[in-house]
Amino acid sequence: MAYRHIVIRNPAKLSTSHEQLIIKQEDSIKIPLEDIVTITLEDPAITITNALLSKCTEYHVELIICDRKRMPSGIVQPFHRHSRQQAVLEMQLSFSKPFKKRIWQKIVVRKLENQARCLELVHMGDEAQKLYAISRSVESGDRTNREAYGAKLYFELLFGKGFQRREDNVYNIAMNYGYSLIRSLVARALIRYGFTPSIGIFHDSQTNAFNLADDFMEVLRPFVDAIIASNITKESEWNSDLRKLLFQVLDIGAVWNEETLSVTHGVDNMIKSFVSASRQQEANMLILPELTNLNRHRYE
Repeated sequence: MAYRHIVIRNPAKLSTSHEQLIIKQEDSIKIPLEDIVTITLEDPAITITNALLSKCTEYHVELIICDRKRMPSGIVQPFHRHSRQQAVLEMQLSFSKPFKKRIWQKIVVRKLENQARCLELVHMGDEAQKLYAISRSVESGDRTNREAYGAKLYFELLFGKGFQRREDNVYNIAMNYGYSLIRSLVARALIRYGFTPSIGIFHDSQTNAFNLADDFMEVLRPFVDAIIASNITKESEWNSDLRKLLFQVLDIGAVWNEETLSVTHGVDNMIKSFVSASRQQEANMLILPELTNLNRHRYE
């Protein structure tokens, strides 16, 4: 199973030979394509061959493209290659409203629980109880919008009273970067299992090609937040060290239905469980991650 996340931060030429990625800088490095989950291209002076682009789509390696500020701005993914693509699309389009409401309820509950756990990890146990209480009041479809209410309280507890997500500060820059990594990972898994990412459960913007990915990444946002709150202050400078730090979110060990997996491998299991839940129209079959700590998962 693929597990590597490659980040190219300096000028390089990327090519392929014998089913391997070749990174040519001062020296040449070879990495088996079957081991790679994502390749992030940060430096503007990176060249890449068409042969490698083709191999990336073949191996489901996701290319993450960054802008001049080195922030993720786009992804390159393959055309749908699932063996039952039309059947999965028809299944998505036939989701009942009660099923979608129950799925969204589970997502919101777990997001609030993970936000509470994030607060506990930064030694705010008393404040975390407020988020746990909100999580217990979420109704089917989150009719009373507990998700938004909890988010406002949570961010002010985590980053200070009056904090707003649209402000231009290092916290928001770091969150946007980390969330982009998670979003790309979820989108990759959805396409692997034949889903059309633009057709969401709750998110339904006509201009968003990743509505469904945005639904499922909600439960993983607190993983990014916990790394930021534990390592970054408002005086921190946005640089390559912080970007490297945020990539650790993909290796955090989370609990998925009593099994500990890295976020990278767990996301695949989450979407696989969504396939089963969708076929049976049974929301309780969906497996969502529990944030327990920030330790990187090691496979024996």
